[in-house]
Amino acid sequence: MSVLKLNYDPPFNITRLSHVNLTSRDLDVTRHFYEKGLGLEVTAHEKNYLSFRSLEETSHHSLVFEKKETKNPGICKSVGYRVYKDEDLKIAFDYFNEIGYQAEFIERPHQGLTLCLKDSVGSCIEFCSSMPQKKSHMQNFHKHSGGKLAFLDHVQIITHDVPKAYEFYNEIGFRLAEYTAKDKTDEMWGVWLKRKNNTQDVVFSNGSGPQLHHFAFHTPEVSNVIHAADVMASLNLANSMDRPPGRHGIGNAFFIYFRDPDGHRVELFTSHYNVIDINQKPKRWDLSDTRRSQLWGFPAPKKWFYEATQFENSSIKKPSLNAKPVTLEDFLKTW
Repeated sequence: MSVLKLNYDPPFNITRLSHVNLTSRDLDVTRHFYEKGLGLEVTAHEKNYLSFRSLEETSHHSLVFEKKETKNPGICKSVGYRVYKDEDLKIAFDYFNEIGYQAEFIERPHQGLTLCLKDSVGSCIEFCSSMPQKKSHMQNFHKHSGGKLAFLDHVQIITHDVPKAYEFYNEIGFRLAEYTAKDKTDEMWGVWLKRKNNTQDVVFSNGSGPQLHHFAFHTPEVSNVIHAADVMASLNLANSMDRPPGRHGIGNAFFIYFRDPDGHRVELFTSHYNVIDINQKPKRWDLSDTRRSQLWGFPAPKKWFYEATQFENSSIKKPSLNAKPVTLEDFLKTW
């Protein structure tokens, strides 16, 4: 499919990615990983509930875990977005139900009015406009630790139908910043979609889905990414590194990826760029161009592309597009 015309007048006002709701088998182990390792602040720790925020955030949470007694890997309960005000939630409720989606209001701890539904490709999403507020730790430099994470920036979701996801989010005002297409075609393999100032709030990539590939926190310095790796090593968590430091061509992010104790993938990164001016065109990448995933260094291993977190109560569908990315295993065969 070709690039869609941007919807300049969406039915309600989404401002940014807000939070991610996940499950954990052991909240104490999860707390150690994110608090002592990556440096997030714990904002609540109850019997079955654990929440975090990062240094620049004033809202109660951007990352939530609910305890789940299971031997299986963790799941994603929902991806949350912020809207401007409660009136937007009421408009969104009517909008989604009128076009055939089952949207409903639910109760969430430490959140205001919250609307939840499944999007066009089965991802569990929710919207809220308010949370309890508290002064950030941005200038409390003695509290900066681990990766010195500033804010939750984006999520990436694997889907069986990238065009279908793109159409859904384009209609509610998300803008395409960059995209990957199968070589010499208009068949989209991945789309980088945004509401805030930079390149993405949500990414959809081709594969068996829906599954949450990763969620990502921004840190302001490249040295913080390296320091996070040192801290994780000092805590005997070095083996949780899922992909070593590098720089993405898409978004220009300098990155590192970890897998937490329940298998959820988290990215720490810096260096995204602004996409604000309305006449700035989306950037296209060929799928075979390994620079899109890393400007230098080795490609990601196969597990990075194909292992992910399942959404709660969502069935996995095989991708409609048969187009495989270049993996580390593929690269080494020719190196």
